[in-house]
Amino acid sequence: MRKLILDTETSGLDPENDRIIELACLELIDDLPTEKRFHKYYNPGDILISNEAEKIHGLNNNFLRKFPTFDESIDEFIEFLDDSKIIAHNAQFDISMINASFKRKGREKISDEKSICTLEMAKKKFPGSKNNLNALCRRFNISLVDREKHGALTDCYLLLRVYTELTGGKQGSLTLTERGAKKQVDFKLPKKIEPIFVEVSEEEEKSHNLMLKKITKSLWF
Repeated sequence: MRKLILDTETSGLDPENDRIIELACLELIDDLPTEKRFHKYYNPGDILISNEAEKIHGLNNNFLRKFPTFDESIDEFIEFLDDSKIIAHNAQFDISMINASFKRKGREKISDEKSICTLEMAKKKFPGSKNNLNALCRRFNISLVDREKHGALTDCYLLLRVYTELTGGKQGSLTLTERGAKKQVDFKLPKKIEPIFVEVSEEEEKSHNLMLKKITKSLWF
């Protein structure tokens, strides 16, 4: 299944009156990242980016005036999006900004079923805790050295690692994929498995338990 890690930067928080000024996507196939990505800057048109917003993402009208607007470039994004699911942190906001543009251009809106919100995932997993992107990166020991400002592409790479942790980390379910192919190979156990008993020495048991203690988030505990 194809999914896209997505993040936007905007001129403000109002989907009707503000505009997308940066958008980035990273492609996942069966939850594994590929080398394909989408990253564009956009002119907000007549919308003035406030000083407060510029402090967050570092983007201003003077820098963005050489780029087309998102509305003008919407077909390019739709082609990359295709029929993929979107993974975003606070997906409701990003989708509402995109859908506002789709509405202005007479395009079909992205449905809620097409989005996966990592913020909602984190709230369920860590209720009562801070679950913004910075907090989750610190929780999962993900470096924030490159995040001086909120940038859509940088945040996509951070969100990719956060999403991986939220869905089981590096010890996720065992699947094999053929390189360059979209086919996923599932290994299914037979319905009935006859038990096999193997005697182990006391020393072997101690070594095994010591190994398990060294594994972070071990599935055997």
